[in-house]
Amino acid sequence: MRFPCELALLCGLLLVAFAVCLFIQSGYGVTVISSIPLMVSYALPFLDFGTWNVIYQLVLVCLCVMITKKLSASYAFSIVVTILFGFFLNFMKATLADLPKSVELDLVYIVVAHVLLFFGVSFFMRCYIPLLPVDLFIRDVVITYRIKYKVMKTTFDLTCIALSAVICYLALGTIVDLGLGTLVSAFITGYFVAFITTKVYDRYFEFVPLTRIAERLLSDDAPCKAKTGDIE
Repeated sequence: MRFPCELALLCGLLLVAFAVCLFIQSGYGVTVISSIPLMVSYALPFLDFGTWNVIYQLVLVCLCVMITKKLSASYAFSIVVTILFGFFLNFMKATLADLPKSVELDLVYIVVAHVLLFFGVSFFMRCYIPLLPVDLFIRDVVITYRIKYKVMKTTFDLTCIALSAVICYLALGTIVDLGLGTLVSAFITGYFVAFITTKVYDRYFEFVPLTRIAERLLSDDAPCKAKTGDIE
C-alpha cells in the first residue's frame, strides 16, 4: 500500500506528542524523548514545556552538524518540524489535563502511550523526510559510527534519563515524572521500533512523497536512507 511520506511525518508527530502527554498523565513518568526539556521546564519555569523542547532539539541539531560536519537542508527542515512538535505538545498537554484518574486507568494510559510511541517513532524512521532533531541525532550517530539502531537508541535513552534525574534533583530536591514507564520505555522502544519498521511498515507499505518539497528532501537525504536500512 502506498503511503505519503508527508502524512507519515504528520502521523509520527501527532502520535508521539500524544504519547508524551499520556505518559505524564499516567503518573508512570515521561517519555525519554521529552524528559530533559520537561525537567528543565521545572527548573526554569519562565518558559513552557513546548518551548524548552524546541530549544533542546535545536541543541541536538547543532550536535548533528558537528558529527556530520555539514549543514544540509534536512537540518533546516527539522527545525520547522521541531516548532510544530512543540505546538502539538502544548496542545496535547492541555487537552489531556482533565483525563479521569484511577489505578486501573493509569495502567491503561501507560500501555496505550507505549504503543502510540512505538508506532509514532516508526513513522519517523520510515517517512524519510527529515525527522525531529532527536531522531536525526540518533540516525547520524548510527550511520557515522556504524552502531546498531536499537543499541544506540537504548544508550541515548538511558543517558537522557540519568541527565534528567540530575537536573530534576538539583532543581526541586526530589525526582518527579521519571518513573517505571520512563525506564521501561528506554529499554524496549529501540527494539519495538526496529521490529515495527522492518516487520510491519516495510512489509505492508511503500512510503512515497506527494510534493516537490518532499521529493527534494528525500533526494538530499537518500544516502542516509540507504545507510540506515543496513544498520537498523
